[in-house]
Amino acid sequence: MRHLTRPTGVALAAIGIQALMVFAFTAPTVHNAPHRVPLAVSAPAPARGAVELRLEQAAPGAFAVHEVADEGAARAALADREAYGAVVVTTQGPHMLVASAASPTVATLLTQVGSHLAATGSDSSAQVTDVVPASAADPHGAAFTSMVLPLVMSALIGGVLLTIKLPRLRERVLATLLFALGGGTAVTLIASHALGFLPGSFLPVAASIAVPILAISAFSIATASLIGRYGFALAGAIMMLLSNPLSAASSAPQLLPTPWGRIGQDLPAGAAATLIRSTAFFHGHGAGHAEVVLGVWVAAAAAMMAAAGVRGWLRTRTHADHGTHAGHGTHTSHGAHAAHAAHPGRGAEVAEVVSLTAARGTSGVRA
Repeated sequence: MRHLTRPTGVALAAIGIQALMVFAFTAPTVHNAPHRVPLAVSAPAPARGAVELRLEQAAPGAFAVHEVADEGAARAALADREAYGAVVVTTQGPHMLVASAASPTVATLLTQVGSHLAATGSDSSAQVTDVVPASAADPHGAAFTSMVLPLVMSALIGGVLLTIKLPRLRERVLATLLFALGGGTAVTLIASHALGFLPGSFLPVAASIAVPILAISAFSIATASLIGRYGFALAGAIMMLLSNPLSAASSAPQLLPTPWGRIGQDLPAGAAATLIRSTAFFHGHGAGHAEVVLGVWVAAAAAMMAAAGVRGWLRTRTHADHGTHAGHGTHTSHGAHAAHAAHPGRGAEVAEVVSLTAARGTSGVRA
């Protein structure tokens, strides 16, 4: 039975990892529901309360409503990523504004709510206008969502490869920077030009992709440099079991269970999705928090690499000091034996002189 113990244990561990990954990726989607989605409302004073009441009846607790002056202000709120949609009530009836580029899922939800408002509050049909539409090549956001997972995985794999193949820390740092720059360029060429689902200016979009690659790969390298091979497992668990499932790349942070949506935006995958989406579709509006989050992860990785470098330097210096002491001890022994062989009668005196000389030399090295 002993020959079955190790295979059984390894198989059980693999089963546990698989089950954990399946749960981590499916649980947030099973419990998807809108929670305080930012929504702008522009309506005359007598109608404003009725609109908010109908919104609450249509989707209880789904929206965080804030008032804007007019339709222009509502459109500006969507363009600046301050709201996912807006309800504008005029004499012609309610008008729903959406931004499918921010989240096709939320845009679909708001369209349904707009139909409910029209049915209950006006004889005319509710007009729905997509103020910031998703890419024509990716109207449902499937390609964008499919990009985020391999982006995180490849950044992790790149960090592992650079750590294994480059033993010197300074080589790893240089290679990580090159990897991020090259990766951001390559992914942008694929997404923006070859497949055409990611709009926006080339350089800003490439930078928005390069920064998450840098954050994730640098963190992987830093953990491995600091705590050894277990660092790969730690980085992989954080990125694959927490960061990716909570990224909300396919929906919106407000659709994940509380507080996981907010936590996901503080992890690299969620910040990456927000930064890339804001840069490509919204000219950088709404990217501030994501930029800060990724900057913190890069800074943390840099600090960990610096700590690993200092520790390596101290170890090298300690080994060098031990080697120096050992060398002096060997020379002292050889000198004493040689003196005793040459002058048997005066061997003790000569040995004492050699020892004193060696002691002075050792004290000079330590200083």
